[in-house]
Amino acid sequence: MATSYKMKTCSISGKRFRATKDNFYFNANSKDKLHPYHKKFDNFRRTSGATVDQVKELVTLINS
Repeated sequence: MATSYKMKTCSISGKRFRATKDNFYFNANSKDKLHPYHKKFDNFRRTSGATVDQVKELVTLINS
């Protein structure tokens, strides 16, 4: 039997991931209580010192 999972789209990459605490940080202010950025994309952004727009542009270049 197939299991359906709630999915959430990462605002940085545009990719869909399972909406779990393993993939997204907790955010008390959002409707679903999850941050809009996938953990790995957000960690890359933080450690590289890049802005969200710069990482979005990088993802776009990689995907094209």
